[in-house]
Amino acid sequence: MKPVYMPFTYLSESTARILSALVGPVVIYQPMKKNIPQSLTQLASQGLVEIRTPMTKDDDRLHAALSEFTDWARMNPGKSTPGAGFIGQRQGEIPFFDETTINRIRCDIKRFKLPSDGSDRASDIVEAGFSARLFLALAQDNDRATDHLDHDLSRFKVLEKDFLASLIDADEVDFNRQILGGTTWRDDPGKKLTAQRIRAWATLAAADADPPEMMITTSMAVIDMLLESHAAVLGLEKLAGIRVAVQDAGSLPRVGRVLTDLAVRDSLPSADLASFEALAADAVSGSTATVSLFIAANRTPATVIRRMAPANPIPSAPNGTATPLRHTLIVLVED
Repeated sequence: MKPVYMPFTYLSESTARILSALVGPVVIYQPMKKNIPQSLTQLASQGLVEIRTPMTKDDDRLHAALSEFTDWARMNPGKSTPGAGFIGQRQGEIPFFDETTINRIRCDIKRFKLPSDGSDRASDIVEAGFSARLFLALAQDNDRATDHLDHDLSRFKVLEKDFLASLIDADEVDFNRQILGGTTWRDDPGKKLTAQRIRAWATLAAADADPPEMMITTSMAVIDMLLESHAAVLGLEKLAGIRVAVQDAGSLPRVGRVLTDLAVRDSLPSADLASFEALAADAVSGSTATVSLFIAANRTPATVIRRMAPANPIPSAPNGTATPLRHTLIVLVED
């Protein structure tokens, strides 16, 4: 069963290795074929992720739009990335998906125009897809810059700890080396424009000719939003949460095999979770992670994804035979 990372289009190497060890290589969607981050292509070459670009129409138009925002960022110093500036400027709004979508895009990127195909609905769907990809591309710039900053801060903390450990008689009344050398706090990127991220990502995922079979995230904020906004419609609920061992590279992803079995069962009462809960027995030493399991019972992943999307995109022709999945599993992985 192929897991897909949601609702982000960027992940760090450390995250990719953890997810691969737990469930196998994850699919990560990209808003455009141009300018895919080199770090992601390296992860793909190592077999840790699979890169997909379900929407490729208007790539040149999207690239031009991103260039416009890059120029805007250069003229507005103090913003770390074009994505950070654009998203920060619109906190509290619903970007790209309200009734002013076309006007906003035209104003912000010099009235890029769509070719007319004679169908208003088709034009709306194409515009929604373009808007979603633009949003995801900007968010990706922001997430990538944040990840690089976190990496640099982590390196600084290592140096700080080494320095503090070298001090003699340092722990005095007003000096605590443990506090100063503590771990680096990292913000959840899913906290920023959570609903918009989910809707933009779902628009991209719904256009995939080979729909995802399981969704996996590292953001508690995303799970909270799904439970708040989609629990009633999708019947989304939490089944269980356990601490599991993160196995070494090259080991078979046991969590992924168990989840595949759960997704095709006729029903999932609590008694059927024994195989999942048994995975916690291995988390006695070494590297571990918390895995929480959520389910939309009797709803396929394709149905769930299309419910999340703000418009009904036109998917590509299906590839091969669909997997006989009965339920949609959403997995939250936390340190």
